[in-house]
Amino acid sequence: MQTITLRMKLLKPTEAKKAEYRRMTNETTALANRLIGLPKKERSISSKSIGGDLPSAVKNQLVRDVNGNKTAKRFRRVWPAFNNQNFRVEKETAKDGKETWKASFPTGEKRVGVPVVATDYHKPYLELLQTGKAKQGAAKLVERRGEWYTHLSLTIGEPEKEVSSVPAKMPKIVGIDLGLIVLLAAWCGGLTLFVHGGPLAYVRRHFAALRWSYQKNGAKRALKRLGDREHRWVTDMNHKIARAVVDFAKKNGANLIRLEDLTGIRWTRRQSRKQRQDHGRSLHHWPFFQLRQFIEYKAALAGIEVQSVNRDKTSQTCSRCGETRSVRPASRWFECPRCKRKKHVDANAAENVASAISGLAA
Repeated sequence: MQTITLRMKLLKPTEAKKAEYRRMTNETTALANRLIGLPKKERSISSKSIGGDLPSAVKNQLVRDVNGNKTAKRFRRVWPAFNNQNFRVEKETAKDGKETWKASFPTGEKRVGVPVVATDYHKPYLELLQTGKAKQGAAKLVERRGEWYTHLSLTIGEPEKEVSSVPAKMPKIVGIDLGLIVLLAAWCGGLTLFVHGGPLAYVRRHFAALRWSYQKNGAKRALKRLGDREHRWVTDMNHKIARAVVDFAKKNGANLIRLEDLTGIRWTRRQSRKQRQDHGRSLHHWPFFQLRQFIEYKAALAGIEVQSVNRDKTSQTCSRCGETRSVRPASRWFECPRCKRKKHVDANAAENVASAISGLAA
């Protein structure tokens, strides 16, 4: 089971609707700050007694959200939220056969229906929602740079595997080697996808320098905003990398992805003090576990299986003849001492991961 959030733009809402959404946001924020100031025992109140000119569905969801937040002392902004019973996304078909997606939800005046921009990325998930293969969670109205969006949470199970009487073909496999100079190398049938870590390392160093400056000057609020901004950037990059991997697998007809099992690598792989202090190259400063999770759920939605492979000697073994070197090559090229084959060291490791030369991880 995987939970994702779809961000869909509302299609040209009228100025009157935009004004109503802003009014609801201001009202929701004011009520949230009123609730957070009450003792915890007094927060579980009905939508009628809470006051405010908001739909009861929004008030009830607000009470749940505020009670679920254990650390907040005051809210800067709280977006109107709806549970799965009060927010609907439906597909409408016009007479000319053109399909549009529309979101409907209650406002202070009445229940409204607004068309949403459903891209090719959104449509498969919305179809799963329509067929009952995805479970809808909470939804929010959010404004970004004058445009309004809906953030819709969906929980999706793994697709059922079809049972066929036809003998299964040998799986076509994508092997993935993870690193720091080359963040990810994916190999499949002689083709390799590289995601270079240089640009990402530059951004991480930039964030580290800003963080040091803010800490030195005691700018706590700026430090908090920086942390949130960095987290959003890293999560977005991992989403994009995972999507590129799954697209690479689909393009090459692969039905299995194998990744290195990096469990405990931060404690078992040695790095110099200089490497550990470098936010662009330290193993402690890239969330490989999150990247793996994103690859797993995006692959599951595409019907592609994911396996973990032991990483032992994948970078020291020739992917053609199996000859093993005592140490990993210091350069970016692996040259086999036996068959003399020369190949990029990360592509060689990724091919070994695809072959699972060290066995599958437990």
